[in-house]
Amino acid sequence: GPRLLFTVDTIVERVDFDHSYATGADVGYKALAVNVSDIAAMGGRPTKGVVTLTIPPDTDVEYVDDVMTGLMDGATRWGVDLVGGDLGGGGEVSISIALLGTPVAQPVLRSGARPGDAICVTGALGGAAGGLAVLRSGREPSDAERALIERQLRPQPRVEEGSIAGNTGCSAMIDISDGLAVDLWRVLVSSEVGCDIDDSLLPVDPALKECSEVHDPLEIAITGGEDFELLITMDDGRMDETRRRIEAAGNTLTRIGVVTDHGATIGGRDVDEWRSEAWEHLSGS
Repeated sequence: GPRLLFTVDTIVERVDFDHSYATGADVGYKALAVNVSDIAAMGGRPTKGVVTLTIPPDTDVEYVDDVMTGLMDGATRWGVDLVGGDLGGGGEVSISIALLGTPVAQPVLRSGARPGDAICVTGALGGAAGGLAVLRSGREPSDAERALIERQLRPQPRVEEGSIAGNTGCSAMIDISDGLAVDLWRVLVSSEVGCDIDDSLLPVDPALKECSEVHDPLEIAITGGEDFELLITMDDGRMDETRRRIEAAGNTLTRIGVVTDHGATIGGRDVDEWRSEAWEHLSGS
């Protein structure tokens, strides 16, 4: 039969969101978005999903309705049919979604990068981490900072961009969910290659310059997570067509470096050093 893509992802209270700043609708929307992003990162489009919602027994029905509103907003936006799921009790709110998708062309893996390939990213980096810093500060955000907050609460998976990259023959792809350093490292390990990233080329979210909680926008762009942009490797000869089509879809594509056969650096510093400063799920830091 036809090829299918399949992913599952979970977001958990006090790890991926906090009720002090996120509404139930924000939580439902983000839960679906992070799964859709996984499908987009393989050059696919999402189709059907099932949802497991875990809540404390004293949760208001209104909150559950709010979560469902966010889920349905995302489902409408990305063309997802939510076809079932489960409701359970627990000590905190968590949402797990299992999502099916179909590849537009051949599924794009993390393992296809080759020495000499260009390394590119869509959009701008660091915005979601900046938004989280503003939310945690509790202060009134500026207009520019509201855009950062939007990136944190309402991430936009790059479905169209992933489809374009898949159709134009990219060699490897991953979504930037845990930060550029971590997700780049995953591609390098899977492909058994190295990299040379020019940090002066990184598309840092310009709104970070107005965020007082962020002291080094470049560092946040490298180590901050949840931007859900795409990291793409491809032959240099395919760059112009891919960039042109992604720009026509309303986003940008920036060449930030090259795949090498050994060594792995960002701005002359080892990727492992950058990775040690980024988010690790099981360490909680």
